[in-house]
Amino acid sequence: MIGTFIAGKFRRPTGVVGRLVGYMMARGNAYEAAWTVALLNIQASDHVLEIGFGPGLAIEHAARRATNGLVAGVDYAAPMVRAARARNAAAVAVGRVDLRHGVVTHLPYPTESFDKTFAIHCIYFWANPTDDLKEVRRILKPGGLLAITIRPKETWPKERPAPPHLFTLYNGDEVAELLETAGFRDVHVESCPQPDRFPGVCVLGYK
Repeated sequence: MIGTFIAGKFRRPTGVVGRLVGYMMARGNAYEAAWTVALLNIQASDHVLEIGFGPGLAIEHAARRATNGLVAGVDYAAPMVRAARARNAAAVAVGRVDLRHGVVTHLPYPTESFDKTFAIHCIYFWANPTDDLKEVRRILKPGGLLAITIRPKETWPKERPAPPHLFTLYNGDEVAELLETAGFRDVHVESCPQPDRFPGVCVLGYK
């Protein structure tokens, strides 16, 4: 019961426990946030979107690189939108960061708006990942890059299984297949260079 309760808070952080989850996410996901942003090779004028930005740590990393562009994001949890806006307040104030409450199913941006987009530890919660990836592909410019970072299912602790009604766990090859089915090309899987810090992978593909 406790595992299911906490898992639900990771899906949509709310209340006091939700704020604690946000703090845990900022600390626990710091390495993969920096690693994923580095893989995107963000340029100064890029327009970048993060889906499921949580407390906004990766948004902060991306905004340091896209100094003449835009870093946007959508998150399902209103408390995380508030936390991420506070973390990135200066960039939000000058219009370099735009953070919204929203869902991957219907991204609130015009077609071909972004050069790069990414999601870290989020695809587990997507009910219809192929359709959602097609929606992500819609907002990417031709040649745009998508990065999906996960902890593969074979590395999850067996004593803390993910509740199957809340999470769907994948390995890298399964996520790569989802990207290809959604129309992405040149899909490949990058393994984390420091598995002791994060035993995960990032799946990348181009529109």
